[in-house]
Amino acid sequence: MLPKRTPMKRTLAVALLGLLAGSRAWAQATLEQDIIKLEQTVTDAQFKKDRAALERLLADDYLYTHSNGSVLNKAQEIAESMSSDVHWTDAKFADLKVRIFGDVAILTGQQTIQGTAKGYVPGPRRITDIFVRRSGRWQWLGGQATLEPTK
Repeated sequence: MLPKRTPMKRTLAVALLGLLAGSRAWAQATLEQDIIKLEQTVTDAQFKKDRAALERLLADDYLYTHSNGSVLNKAQEIAESMSSDVHWTDAKFADLKVRIFGDVAILTGQQTIQGTAKGYVPGPRRITDIFVRRSGRWQWLGGQATLEPTK
């Protein structure tokens, strides 16, 4: 028996689909890393009290629920970051995961911040941060932090 012949067009189509799937996975991984970098950029801007960067990085409809229960909009978050009562010295992230849904990205993980702020309770927090892509650029839309229980 002669082996079956696979038409060249079918072989080419299968190969192209494989390439497209691979490039989509690569693009997804790159975007996930970009969101993690954006998380660090926002944190750096808060630590440096960089008002201009925060104005650019936070969406106008930003809303965040902090681990102490306070809910801050963009203006309040920036004012809090600029406060002389806030002195952050270090931030560590762990277990970061990013999920992308079109123009929305959700970052989850653990964040531990060192420093002082009025009402701040030290300890690691579980974070969920939401980013949105508008007009071709990503901004922090908001999120939520929960203090992890002590062990």
